Amino acid sequence: MSSNNAHNDKKSDFVTPEVTKALNQARQIVTTGKTEEDEHVIEESTTVNFKQTGRPQDPVEVVITHSSVVSQGSSDDEDTKSDDERFHALRTGGSFSDTEVHSAYHYSRKATGLWSKDEDTETLITTLSADDEAKLTVDLRAETKTVHDHQLVTTTWEARWTVQSFELLPEWLQDNEFLRNGHRPPLPSVAECFKSVWSIHTETGNIWTHLIGCLAFFILGVWFMSRPNGIVEIQEKLIFSFFFLGAIICLGFSCAFHTLACHSLPVHKFFIKLDYMGISLLIIGSFIPWIYYGFYCRREPKITYIAMVVVLGIAAIIVSLWDKFSESHYRPFRAGIFVTMGCSGIIPTIHFIYTDGMKRLIEENSFIWLCVMAALYLFGAFLYATRTPERFFPGKCDYVFQSHQLFHLCVVVAAFTHYYGIQEMAYKRLTGSCPSEDGFGFHHYEEPVRSEL
Repeated sequence: MSSNNAHNDKKSDFVTPEVTKALNQARQIVTTGKTEEDEHVIEESTTVNFKQTGRPQDPVEVVITHSSVVSQGSSDDEDTKSDDERFHALRTGGSFSDTEVHSAYHYSRKATGLWSKDEDTETLITTLSADDEAKLTVDLRAETKTVHDHQLVTTTWEARWTVQSFELLPEWLQDNEFLRNGHRPPLPSVAECFKSVWSIHTETGNIWTHLIGCLAFFILGVWFMSRPNGIVEIQEKLIFSFFFLGAIICLGFSCAFHTLACHSLPVHKFFIKLDYMGISLLIIGSFIPWIYYGFYCRREPKITYIAMVVVLGIAAIIVSLWDKFSESHYRPFRAGIFVTMGCSGIIPTIHFIYTDGMKRLIEENSFIWLCVMAALYLFGAFLYATRTPERFFPGKCDYVFQSHQLFHLCVVVAAFTHYYGIQEMAYKRLTGSCPSEDGFGFHHYEEPVRSEL
């Protein structure tokens, strides 16, 4: 059982409003559901645990254990006693009464969407019957200790529930209605969110595709930056560092978002903005080496186009900070923003063709590899915006081959393709020559020649 920080807010929305209501009803049955006028909470804590109940297609289960020590005074001087004095009295004085209680209550949510109490209360039931959409079990233990003129009541209840279908998720987790089952319920525990990385659910593929990609680019970046200066000069390391940082941040933020998205609404909103910010940084980091080496011999267009990309990236980041930007019905708009930013590369491409010709663009600027990269990004964005293929096979792509996973794979492969293209492009520039200032003759670039990148 993983421990979370103590939760004093009894109205915390651990699950959907329907499940929260059922949980409160169960607690009201066995604990009266409210604080008595003369009771004082001395200690309260909550732990949250997440686990897969069986096969991947089976529902996930959340277990919350809540423990509290409450003082119910009957004397006028009760308010003058400190929490430490009350808690010390519980551990050292008085005698237990015969009011120890152990109760179990079971609820099922039927296909009609209504919760009903189960008749069988002998065992904790966590499996779903054919007509059940979710199961809720509350197991409560309470014992009372009388010390002088007041009572200390220790209450522990354990609630277990299963969440399986899209409709049972809170609105802020309902992102794709074509993914029907296998969703994680809200997990208000960072430890449990990270623990869920090892379980199979709708986000498993999204987490691991970008986690592996992030680690791969981190290793590649460390290797590149650690190469001797005689092979890769500091100037080239600086230019390539924009790309590596963009890739690592983008993939890392994405992995963090998909891991922690189910924690709570504030955490969800915060990390999804980081996710979108990472996409903009990857686009900026990808453009800088390409523009730098594409216009290697011309300072003005090089500075102009890099500035253009940076400004567009900052604008995209500002737009992505808008709260409604992350809502599911804005999915095509989000894809359009990032595609538009990526397609801004058409402007420097046309410029290069006009000044240097198509042949040099293909031979010296790795244009074929850049076209492959662009095609992968556009294909991934298309799948993401249209939610293909799950829109044609609802419920069949809940765990694998969903659009977001395919989009992630396209991003990772496109980033590696781009790396290959820009390192090939840099090698040709650094071992070749620059046109003379009049644009017709050629002269050799005088910096030390790098044998490889």
